[in-house]
Amino acid sequence: MRIFYRIFALWALVAGLLTGCRGEGTLVSEEDALLKELLGAIDSAAVYRARKEASTEAMRKELNALTSEGKGANPVEVAEMYLKLGGSFGSYIADSTIFYVDKATEMALKAGDSDLYQRCRFTKASCLIRTGYFKEAELILAEQDPESMVDDNKVTYYRMQADLYHALYHAAEEDAEFRQYFVDRYSAYRDTFMTLVPPDSYQWIREAEKIAGRSGNFEEALALNDRRLSMLPSGETRRMAGVLFDRHTIYRFYMGCPIGDHVEYLLQSAILDVRNAAQDIASMRFVEAWLIQKNDVASAKKVADYYYATMARFGSRMRLLDAQETIMYINKEYLQMISRQKRLTRLGLMAIVVLSVILFGILNIVLRSRRRVLSLNEKLDRSNKAARSYVIGFFNLYSSYISRLQSLRSKINVNLRRGNTEFILSLTDPDKDISGEELKQMYSNFDDAFLDIFPNFVENFNSLLRPGEEILPKKGERLNMELRIFAVIKLGITDTTRISELLHCSVKTVYNKRSEVNVKLAVPREKFMARLAAI
Repeated sequence: MRIFYRIFALWALVAGLLTGCRGEGTLVSEEDALLKELLGAIDSAAVYRARKEASTEAMRKELNALTSEGKGANPVEVAEMYLKLGGSFGSYIADSTIFYVDKATEMALKAGDSDLYQRCRFTKASCLIRTGYFKEAELILAEQDPESMVDDNKVTYYRMQADLYHALYHAAEEDAEFRQYFVDRYSAYRDTFMTLVPPDSYQWIREAEKIAGRSGNFEEALALNDRRLSMLPSGETRRMAGVLFDRHTIYRFYMGCPIGDHVEYLLQSAILDVRNAAQDIASMRFVEAWLIQKNDVASAKKVADYYYATMARFGSRMRLLDAQETIMYINKEYLQMISRQKRLTRLGLMAIVVLSVILFGILNIVLRSRRRVLSLNEKLDRSNKAARSYVIGFFNLYSSYISRLQSLRSKINVNLRRGNTEFILSLTDPDKDISGEELKQMYSNFDDAFLDIFPNFVENFNSLLRPGEEILPKKGERLNMELRIFAVIKLGITDTTRISELLHCSVKTVYNKRSEVNVKLAVPREKFMARLAAI
């Protein structure tokens, strides 16, 4: 695959030399550096937008200060401020532009300033043209009378008309008859516009550059483009981006060169637009096309996602529609790229399997060792089971002994009440609890045997409870009733009735103790029994 790309790059270079389209030449390394810079700028786009929004916020505060002065505020000054704020959104958010320009229009009407009113309407028409609302823009321009305008507004009027028909020409791609009509109207308004501005002005030179390029005078077009670039102040990066884009247009559309030739101008234009937080960006669409041609799908996807986000934020319906097909293609290619990467991953897994076969001998030794460990674990497990069986048997014996003792006491007592000696009656008096000592002895023996097998039971059991809720035996005790109940449960006896019988306490006592512990748990209740069995 790498050889194929090298052959393709060599073919593109030879083709460019044969067609004479690489007059200035561009090193691939320079293109790669600019692309890297563009992708880095996209990563930092949020920072640039924050700067833009901070700037507009400062203008809003200035406007609020102006309008909060009361009814005495000069409506012309307020209108100019609204218009300035609307212009700051000109390439950022179209809806905000229209909102503030409409406010400026209201103030201009209030002030009775017709020149200012016309400027406001032209600003709105420009925004509508760039967002694809051509009919609305046409209606605004149709309501204006150029004969009654001051010179500056008259220049703007004819430029707006030319921009409108230029945009309509591009929108009517499949209708040759309409396109010719739009070209004729555009040319007429452009020619009138050029008669109204000085031949050495930036606007005149821009139109002359297009005329030269379309008529095949490429050297003149490039010279005029250089002249425009030299006329811009160093900080005028927004217009600089437009000049660089126009330069790429000369090579791409007028001279017919491949999109990759002189792509450095296209990339530089895109970088400036991103850093200016411009959301109305023309260059990104062609950067996408160049990256697709390069088969750099990952970069194309990143650029396309950013471009689509800017169009949605700005509100350009025409560009959103135009970009749909390209974005869908890029997404399709991106998914295919991911699919290819998955296939490569599967191949890698197959290679791992092969290596695993080679390492089988080593694994066999490891498995033998593991079997020995498992055997030892089984023996240990059997020992644990025997120990548990011993404790349970021991516990059952003592419990049975106490049960028989209590039964014997009851029978003796009944017999004595029927006539036996006072000594025997006194000996078997229920008020003298012989079983208490027996229970203490049984509990002591059980506690010793259990903790001998599970020496860390108290500590491990308390680890299952919330901090501060630990259950600890009193001084002199090894286990108390709560711990003893859960020790029996750990041995596998979970029935509450059976536990009460073994410990010679009431069912209610067992139930209450279990409930109290459930409230104190630091682990989910459904996992508690398994955790208890594991400690």
